[in-house]
Amino acid sequence: MHGALLPPELVELLQLGQILGQNQSFAIVAGRCSAAQAETILRIREGRLYLRCASSWKAFCPEYLHISGTQADRIIRMWQQHGPAIFELRQLIRITPEDFRAVEPFIKENALHFNDEAIELDPQNSQKIADAVDDLCRNMPPKEKPAPTTLECLAALDKQCQAIVSEFQRIANLKCHGEARARLELTLNFASAALQQIEMEHGLYPQEPRA
Repeated sequence: MHGALLPPELVELLQLGQILGQNQSFAIVAGRCSAAQAETILRIREGRLYLRCASSWKAFCPEYLHISGTQADRIIRMWQQHGPAIFELRQLIRITPEDFRAVEPFIKENALHFNDEAIELDPQNSQKIADAVDDLCRNMPPKEKPAPTTLECLAALDKQCQAIVSEFQRIANLKCHGEARARLELTLNFASAALQQIEMEHGLYPQEPRA
């Protein structure tokens, strides 16, 4: 069964032979959407042209593009972030947006510059390009992990506190005597006093209920 018929004013823009149809939808889903297709999808969404034949973007995409609105938005986002270069490269090899960011500085004038050689972005160079991209990504310095947020630190601290309390409870259940009991009391008192000091210094100490 064929997709819904488009109004005449959209036929030229969509370029039916390139974007619509089962083969093209498979290519888009597989990550082989061309730069021209991506730009066209962007123009349709930004110009709200889809409203000429559908009630919403989410309704338009599966009916006329044969992909979900989320997939179409992902394609548009890639275009906005990287331009046509990522689509031209993905026509030749499989590459993630993250890996593309690593090799993007090496792509100039429709060629991948690697080891003093300009490898033209052409299907006949696909294997050579794939090898060069693998080499570049492999030799990239590892990305620095972002510093944890305050909430992430507190979540980790909460787990540590639970573990510490459990360990105090385990040792207390051993019914310590003599020096061991004195050391347990000293450690508990020190921890309790230190926590109370933090509470008071930062206004975290529980307020006495008013009468």
